Amino acid sequence: MSFWSNVWLWIRFQVNAILHSGFPCFFWVRPTWSIDEIPDQEGKVVLITGGNSGTGYATALALYNAGATVYLACRDLTRAKEAAEDIKKGGERGIWGVTYPSEELDKAGGNKKGRVEIIKLDLTDLASVEKCAEEFLNKEKKLDLLFANAGVMATQEGQYTKQGYTLQFGTNVLGHHRLITLLLPLLLSSPPSCPSRVILTSSLGHLTAPKGGVNFKSVVRDPSDTGSGRGKYELDKWTEYGQSKWGNIALARYLEDTYGKDGRLISVAVHPGVVATNLANHLPLVDLIAEWVPWLRHLFARDPSTGALNQLYAATLPLPDAWFLNGEYVVPYNTVGMCRPDLWNKKRIEEVWNWCDEQGKKSA
Repeated sequence: MSFWSNVWLWIRFQVNAILHSGFPCFFWVRPTWSIDEIPDQEGKVVLITGGNSGTGYATALALYNAGATVYLACRDLTRAKEAAEDIKKGGERGIWGVTYPSEELDKAGGNKKGRVEIIKLDLTDLASVEKCAEEFLNKEKKLDLLFANAGVMATQEGQYTKQGYTLQFGTNVLGHHRLITLLLPLLLSSPPSCPSRVILTSSLGHLTAPKGGVNFKSVVRDPSDTGSGRGKYELDKWTEYGQSKWGNIALARYLEDTYGKDGRLISVAVHPGVVATNLANHLPLVDLIAEWVPWLRHLFARDPSTGALNQLYAATLPLPDAWFLNGEYVVPYNTVGMCRPDLWNKKRIEEVWNWCDEQGKKSA
């Protein structure tokens, strides 16, 4: 590729990333698809990590209303139970709290034919991930949709998972990789006419990942680290977040390349946009804005139901159109976007998957 071709590619990539960032200021970039287009999901079994809040909750509500059996895989079972009850009541959780349908609308609806269950999952502990997978396999004989939705963002340096991985990479990538791996045989058992789908939540933040996407040395706690501050090889929190989101796209790409080409599985990475959830509440000013001037959030972020549209679109788009999303990175809204060019490096994608595999086997 010539120098000018590379320059043009870089310009296209930057413009695409900005326009499809999901910021409300780009008001002309609007959803082209709605939950009203979700086909009947009766008989479908769905597992959503982090399904008790934010985009996970909005996804669970939409699929429950469409008739699916939805499992909320959450660390806090009390909050998961509260979310399950809200879902059964048709409650929508937005910037302003939970709103329920009117009594007349609720009686007239009659579409609440799904089922909602809760299951314990702590992505910061691979033993918990294995227990969650075991419990799910004992309860269900199929899995149509797996949403790797839960995650953390820009958490303070020096925090680690139970097995000693940096909190962001361990939660966002390693925990989900282990869960996908353990449930993969069940996912692949679906008939070719209706393959299962894995939807991984990524972010525009993957642009901040280091060269090569993932610095393996940086995500493992060094023996000399005291745990009271940033680790010896740990990256700053935004670069760490970036490599975890880069890793999510890498997992989707690996699954597509390994199982998608022969029609056994559909995997898609999505950027939900800038969404008003509790993901950023620990960041400076965000908590103050939420408490004192919550209306400002509308200027900077979308509500969770809008943020859930991309993953719902990727999960329910009918065949054969859904095959065109396989291995892709879907951005606001309902559009295949451009991810970092190094995510087309097949060898690097395999290295990331295999490294995660090795870490998972250590904990088994």
